[in-house]
Amino acid sequence: MDSPESLLSRHIEQLLENKNLTANRLALIAGISQSSLSAIISTRSANPGINTLAKVASGLGMSLTEFLDFPPYNQRPDGSSAAKQRSKWEELGNALTPEERERVRRILLNGKE
Repeated sequence: MDSPESLLSRHIEQLLENKNLTANRLALIAGISQSSLSAIISTRSANPGINTLAKVASGLGMSLTEFLDFPPYNQRPDGSSAAKQRSKWEELGNALTPEERERVRRILLNGKE
């Protein structure tokens, strides 16, 4: 498996390509030094700070949550994603009668029926 640094590097490079931005332009927009962004992209920076990542995300027009939402980090140990899990729950919910859905809702909210 690829290192977290190389996964993040490729992710940023892909986003730059998709948004037709250069790394230097992103650094300027994000308000970080070109050397800081270069260190992340070249994987010289093994642990970029959360504030730096938030600035990079903002420079790309994304929230930090959106920025970090890429495989394998948006997948569960069984390989499923949150979206797939949500879809399964919706499918199960649709199979219930309105009364059953209400009962499940009460249990989830109150911990009991």
